[in-house]
Amino acid sequence: MARCEIFDPDEVAIAHVYTRVCRRCFLLGDDPFSGKNFDHRKVWIEEHLQQFAAFFGIDLLGFSILSDHFHLILRSRPDIVATWSDEDVARRWLMLCPHKQVRDIALSRIV
Repeated sequence: MARCEIFDPDEVAIAHVYTRVCRRCFLLGDDPFSGKNFDHRKVWIEEHLQQFAAFFGIDLLGFSILSDHFHLILRSRPDIVATWSDEDVARRWLMLCPHKQVRDIALSRIV
């Protein structure tokens, strides 16, 4: 089902989004299986959430990061996205998915 069938792209929508980790991985806290502490990831995750929200034209209203999952409260901003030019959209896409050089692709196949 396409997103446009779930949310009207021209109307503001608020959504609760959550995801869980797999394979007993830990986002934060002490991993009882490996003995490692992953609390250093909290600042990194918070910074990326804010950055990604701006790239996608959404507001991050709230979030909760737990050891094995996180919750986000998001609000779409069609009013802001409507002001973006094609160049703005392309620039945002390239910031998220930078263009790889031919040399980088060749090296990734070797490694």
